[in-house]
Amino acid sequence: MTKKKLDLSELDDQPQEIREAIAFYAAHTVLPIHFTAAERERHYTTLEQAGYLERIT
Repeated sequence: MTKKKLDLSELDDQPQEIREAIAFYAAHTVLPIHFTAAERERHYTTLEQAGYLERIT
């Protein structure tokens, strides 16, 4: 799978679900907030399908 690079200056050009998933991923990475497995899976799947994350097996 070819990985995409994210240019934050072009984030407004992305679909709403991609923007939400990126915001979730950033928050989950840097903040001590707990999310449900379903929330993580939904956003991670969105980013995987868009080519921003590799599927973890």
